[in-house]
Amino acid sequence: MQVFTRKIALIAGLTLALMALPIAHGDGEGMTVLMNGNFVTADPENIKWTPNKSVPYGMQMVLLFGDPTQPGPYIFRAKMPSGYKLPPHRHPDERIVTVLKGIYWSGVGERYNPMVMKEFQAGSFYTTKANVPHFSWARTEVIIQEMGTGADPSAKSIEYVNPDDDPRNN
Repeated sequence: MQVFTRKIALIAGLTLALMALPIAHGDGEGMTVLMNGNFVTADPENIKWTPNKSVPYGMQMVLLFGDPTQPGPYIFRAKMPSGYKLPPHRHPDERIVTVLKGIYWSGVGERYNPMVMKEFQAGSFYTTKANVPHFSWARTEVIIQEMGTGADPSAKSIEYVNPDDDPRNN
């Protein structure tokens, strides 16, 4: 009887957690969560890419799991057109980035400097420590997947080194 009760409680808890996943949120406004019954899915043919107001025009995103503005793990994907530049910025949490498609360049520093960037091809991954300023460039169309652990809800999930680069200020 106890095993049955525990299973019911676990199923109810997981169902409530999935129902609580955000469809849109503060800094991630415009991200879409993919839900299919009791599973969160990321089938490429079903992904609905949407613009995100916290990054410069051209990048599209989809939130797969969690919420970067809330405590706990999250995963999202970002798609950038060829030639896309993301100015120097930082995040309040460590990020794990996997390049799923294309050739992606990233560098560390408070100023955009192509001379310090490293190339990452599909299948590559890297980490960026919390609060470390970094920037990137998509040499080709690029799709990346980022994972992290959400920060304090009062913190921005992305903060630009130069406030003029922040599209939320325009």
